[in-house]
Amino acid sequence: MDNEAGPRLDDLARQDVAVAAWCLACGHHKVLPVDPLRRRLGGRTAVAAVAERLSCGACGGRAIETRPHYAGLGVVAGHRWHGD
Repeated sequence: MDNEAGPRLDDLARQDVAVAAWCLACGHHKVLPVDPLRRRLGGRTAVAAVAERLSCGACGGRAIETRPHYAGLGVVAGHRWHGD
């Protein structure tokens, strides 16, 4: 899981940045604090790989995508965000 390119959970923790996760099936999303993810998956885990371990809390789907939650960047084009 930690062989993927891109930022890792340790990188986000140093920047005090959470992980944004969204379901490709229903559009449900959630912002996840990084520290519990680091404890569970390890700090060297790539942020993109976190999705492999998640399921949607709304519909149960496993088609999840994750990215750093850089709040100042706004909504990622092509994804439906319904508010926290």
